[in-house]
Amino acid sequence: MKKLIIFLFICFFSVLKINAQCTSNGTSFGNNTSVPMYNVSGMVSVVLNTNNTVTLNLGTTFATASGPDVRAFLVDRGTLTNTQLRTTSNFLARPKIEMGLITGNGMATYTKAIPAGMDISNFNTIYFYCVTFNQFWDFGSFSAFTSANCSVLGKENFVSNNFKVYPNPSKGAIFIDFDQFTEVKYLNIYSILGQKVLVSNEPIIPNTSINISALKTGIYFLELIDKENNTILKKISIEN
Repeated sequence: MKKLIIFLFICFFSVLKINAQCTSNGTSFGNNTSVPMYNVSGMVSVVLNTNNTVTLNLGTTFATASGPDVRAFLVDRGTLTNTQLRTTSNFLARPKIEMGLITGNGMATYTKAIPAGMDISNFNTIYFYCVTFNQFWDFGSFSAFTSANCSVLGKENFVSNNFKVYPNPSKGAIFIDFDQFTEVKYLNIYSILGQKVLVSNEPIIPNTSINISALKTGIYFLELIDKENNTILKKISIEN
């Protein structure tokens, strides 16, 4: 029962507080002028998620020629022209995220974590490449995600991995630590039933101590909010 309550609370809270993911549709495929049968058609989209991952969706209408080892990549093409991008050595030299093996026509979904330090806002190309034959397959474009068109990027420095909450479990106080580039506007603590049991409206600095000795033994959720109202939840436990 307790697990069910936690799950429902997290789901409910996520709907209310966490920024929506951003989607961009792939366009302008059909760039393989040497082997037209390799060209891609149908629905392809890229989704930037709130948990620092990116998803490539191939729709039911997706189609391309089958190959022994055709893989999809998201690519920062830089200043490469379409002609230059058709040369696989140019493609291989660019920053990229390998999404997965294309096993056939039709619907498929691939999700990958964005590598640390990689600027996803520079990515604007979906590239299909046969690894076995070092063969260019096709590529298309998508609108790059930026802070101007995608609120997810407002959370670039406000991800859960930046935060350390300790000790956890705690017996009277918790410390909250994070990097110097993150700004926390305030925090709340909620009970397992979603009741707000502690509020701090003062800006939180790294390595801040929070007195929770007045709270009863149990599981709680620590909510951290930055200046742009992005939200992170951390589960904490209190023991006697």
